[in-house]
Amino acid sequence: MNKNISNDDEIYSVEPDDAEDSYAKELSIEPTSAVDEKIKPADSPRPKTFHSKRAVRSDENFDAPKIKRSLSHAEASGVVISAVMLIYSVAEFDKPLFFLSTALLTFLLRPLIGALFGKHNRAVQNALHSFSVVLFIGALIMLFL
Repeated sequence: MNKNISNDDEIYSVEPDDAEDSYAKELSIEPTSAVDEKIKPADSPRPKTFHSKRAVRSDENFDAPKIKRSLSHAEASGVVISAVMLIYSVAEFDKPLFFLSTALLTFLLRPLIGALFGKHNRAVQNALHSFSVVLFIGALIMLFL
């Protein structure tokens, strides 16, 4: 780029309108400065509104997530095994096994327990999940003390 150019007219030039230009006739471009009578500015400024990122959709096509009501075969087997472990731990006075089996039982039964609380289902399931994880970690700590 030439740094010695002092006249801005040489850098930026505007070509004159050519009414005989066939390309411009085909496009039939109207100037952007034309004011449309249909568009009118608002009488008063619009108030600032804030919308949640997780807004509830109100359209009819939105399907609510289906709540799982029954346990699968593997989950039912886990519930039976953890119940047997719980009974064995009570009979043998084994505290770490008691807390471990309680944590597993709580984790596996949380969909059924959460369904009892209706609209608070998700919150109850999250609380039970956290409780079971903390109980499991406590059982591991208790095992090695």
